[in-house]
Amino acid sequence: MLIVSNRELNAERSGFGAAFEPGSTQLSVAEASLSKDKQWTLKAVQANVGDAQLVTALRSRLQKQRPVLVYLHGNNKTPERCFERCARLEELYDYEVIGYSWPSEGLMADGNTQPRLPQGTGNSDAGDLDDVTRENRQDNPIKRKIARYRQAKRNAEDGTDALARFLRLLGDARQDASAQAFSLAVHSLGAHYLRHTLQLPGASPSLSAAHNIALLAPCESAAGHADWLAKLTPKGQVFVTYNKGDSVLLGAYIADGEQLKLGTDPGPDRLQGSKRVRYISFSRANVGPGGHGYFVMDNMPTNTQRLFQRIFGSLQDVQAGESEKKVYPLGCDTDGLTCYMARPEEDPGDGG
Repeated sequence: MLIVSNRELNAERSGFGAAFEPGSTQLSVAEASLSKDKQWTLKAVQANVGDAQLVTALRSRLQKQRPVLVYLHGNNKTPERCFERCARLEELYDYEVIGYSWPSEGLMADGNTQPRLPQGTGNSDAGDLDDVTRENRQDNPIKRKIARYRQAKRNAEDGTDALARFLRLLGDARQDASAQAFSLAVHSLGAHYLRHTLQLPGASPSLSAAHNIALLAPCESAAGHADWLAKLTPKGQVFVTYNKGDSVLLGAYIADGEQLKLGTDPGPDRLQGSKRVRYISFSRANVGPGGHGYFVMDNMPTNTQRLFQRIFGSLQDVQAGESEKKVYPLGCDTDGLTCYMARPEEDPGDGG
């Protein structure tokens, strides 16, 4: 699979490292594959790739027979975990996946651990945020985890020029290719990265080359999100998925001073009057452990997989002549803005 990254290559120039240059537009590209001994290897590595070379690499994917999905990951994903997620998407949906790997592990720009972190042992700070609670947030391992999460957010903000360049060249490649459309899937803290990138000139128009844009469990503030969501104008639709029981986003809520996350509950600030935007509630649905990766979960419900198959494949979620309830088991609000994969908590039949 094709991987693009704003990470610097390691000393052997055989893999992506943890360091990056803040404010730089530098990108590298490589082909990632899993060897027979289950190790990830990179081939055709191009460091500090030029525009023409990157457009050529992207075009080669857009001219294949399968639909193309571009994936932007979230918090605490090493390059190898990014590769694994992209491979999982290919396995589930049989699409051509292009991954964008960014330094989200919470290390500093030089690839080193932040100074003066609280004492900790092993990898206690390296996981997701699903074990962060109000009660333990002052425990040293949790304080380290929160500090690294906040550093990942800063790294995203310092990497916007590189992501904007990637999106621009992806749009150029799509214009040159008379083949597949592509859709963009953005998971978790990737939404924070995307929102800050949209502040740069030209970033929003670049995304108009995408067909669908899916914000999956977005780890970004729900308050005021309609302002930046309105900047997303793909050819098809914009989807925002949320789950009130998402344990990772609950941890982020606590880490960010009780800031309600878009991927937990969009709240009252939903983007109104747009025919292209759809909020999808997974609250109370079968979402797997933690409720954060329901688009790649094991034993995925058939209706969930069918929905993401369409979204990721640059198709409309509800096909012409099709009932909404064939796609969304609990239907949609009368204006079609919000649809439900399970009965929402505020349903009068809840009894609560």
